[in-house]
Amino acid sequence: MLDHDVEDLGWELIGWDGDEVAAHVTVLTRDEILSLSTLFPERGEDELLATAVYPVVPERYAAMRAAVPRLEFKADLDYQLGGFRLS
Repeated sequence: MLDHDVEDLGWELIGWDGDEVAAHVTVLTRDEILSLSTLFPERGEDELLATAVYPVVPERYAAMRAAVPRLEFKADLDYQLGGFRLS
């Protein structure tokens, strides 16, 4: 569980290319993260997906798009989802 204010958090879905460049970045809201968090059972008590970086395997793409329809996944990128402090 987080011990700080969630207003200080931001989230991104990042698609990395073969050169380890962030080639596709989508900023996510707290509500979107809450709708996605159940898709990551490995998160444990990290319901806001903010204490680690979570790999997004292609098998999760459809479920993630169902939860957050605006999400896009580009071919040949490795995706990760995670939170970070804004300040």
